[in-house]
This record gives sequence, structure tokens and C-alpha cells, in this order.
Amino acid sequence: MYIYMAALHSNGYRHTNRYVKLNDREKHVVDNLPHLLESYHYIHKESFVNAIREKGDLIFLDSGAFSAYTLGVDLDITAYCDYIKRNSDIIRVDDGIVMASVLDGIGDPQLTYENQMEMERQGVRPLPCFHAGEDERYLEWYVKNYEYITLGGMVGSSTKQLMIWLDRMWDKYLTDGSGNPRIKVHGFGITSIPIMERYPWWSCDSSSWIQSAAYGSVIMPDHGPMSVSEKSPSRHDAGQHVCNLPAIQQKQVLDLFELQGFNYERLSTVYESRAAYNLWAFGEINKQIDRDNPGNFKSCQPELF
Repeated sequence: MYIYMAALHSNGYRHTNRYVKLNDREKHVVDNLPHLLESYHYIHKESFVNAIREKGDLIFLDSGAFSAYTLGVDLDITAYCDYIKRNSDIIRVDDGIVMASVLDGIGDPQLTYENQMEMERQGVRPLPCFHAGEDERYLEWYVKNYEYITLGGMVGSSTKQLMIWLDRMWDKYLTDGSGNPRIKVHGFGITSIPIMERYPWWSCDSSSWIQSAAYGSVIMPDHGPMSVSEKSPSRHDAGQHVCNLPAIQQKQVLDLFELQGFNYERLSTVYESRAAYNLWAFGEINKQIDRDNPGNFKSCQPELF
């Protein structure tokens, strides 16, 4: 599986204000990330394109339709297609498939389908997108007609809710009788590591690296989230922050940070340092998933009908 780190350029961690606050170890992490995702809604300006091109990065391009929708912004489908064709050199290609998503119609699966057809008519074959809660006939059609699709509409749902829905999708449509994937599947906006581990995704993306840092935490590959910020309210709750762990555990955590090449003082005081740590951590988590995941899915909840 490939975990794409979302919004690195659009948050300034590749070349501008955030990047200059990093130390050498942190810059090394940021400079060597293999899989990046950006939203057209945020990086359609030429300055972002030039920066991505200058860095030599190849990105998975999301339309950013959900972000635009929440902000009340309309995205023009012809402009999006022109952008993809004009900037094909910065968009990743996976086995001949251009890694750019369809301009999806939020809450309207028919519009998403029509946009898929329109983009193909304009000379761009994007990755189709099926959203949680939509009519499953759309998913069935995409599975039959494409080699690589995306699943969206999962942001805001609990892990338990998502597992109920995803178990059904993977069991009924996305895997064969042996639990092996029928096609490549990308999961948009997955923040739950158990969700990453449970299904045979080909790829997914996450912005948890920056969200966790903003809330004063780092995501330790073997221990999960850990509060480290000196401003975190959890400093006052026993066992909820590095500073109030039992002495032996605290030493283990601090020694582990040092072994990993990170400085606890920076993690506790510099937001960008926490973000860099989380970017590194997701790379380690990706390795663990690849090592431990069998690459198939077996449902334990058989259909009643």
C-alpha cells in the first residue's frame, strides 16, 4: 500500500514559510517523501505549480471538490481538465494510469458519473470516485469498467461506522471470492490506522500528520498518538502527556525520540517539528502495514440477503 501525505505543498512544508522552520533532520524527512497528494482547489495557482515542478515532485491530484463545496466555490470542469493536460509533468502516473481524480459532485453520484464522462470526452481519463452512502450500482459499474477507482465521503464518520460500510463494499464489490482485490482502490482522507490496516487498499491519503501536530501530538509508530506540546491541556491529566508519564515510561519515550533522530524540546515547542515527525512516522507505519497485511480481505459478517 502507498500512503500519500496530503497537502504538503499547500501547507508550506516543501518550500516556503513552514519549511524554513525545520532543522536538518526534519528537512531530510520532508525532502524525501515519496508519495504526495494535493488538491487542485488549493494548488491551481501557477506559483504552486512552479514550486512543485522545481522540486521535481510528482503528485496525486485530487480535485478538491469537497473543500470547494464547503467554501461555496464552484470548480470549472474544463479548467480542471486543461490544468491536468497542461501540467501532466507534475502528476504521478501509476502503470499508465494518470493519478488525477474526477471532479466529483458532492452528494450527487449521477453528477459525479456525468463529470467522469465529460472529462473523458475532453481527453482526460480521471480516477472515478464512489462516495459512502451512494447507490451501489455506481460502484458496481466503476469496478467493471476501470482498473483503479477511489472511495470518498468518509471524512467525519467514526471508525466503527466506516468499518460497517467498508466491510460490505470490499466483500461484495471490491474483492473476489478469495478476498483478493478485483481492482486498485484508493481511500480518500483516511485518518484511522485500523482502517488502513483492515483492507487491501492499493493507496490512501491522510492529513492526520498535520492535524495531530496542530493538536499538540505526534503519532508514534509503535505506540499511537502521544501528546507532547508544552501548551497541551493534557499536561494536567495523568498518563496523557509525555511530561506526566511514570518515570520509566517517560524515559523510554524520550530515549525513543532521540533514537529516531528527533528532539523532544523541539517537538514540545515547535509545531512544524511535530508535523515533520508525523510525516516520518507515517512512512514507518506504511512499512509495518506492508509487512503485516496479508493483502486480502475476508468478511466476518455474511450478507443476510
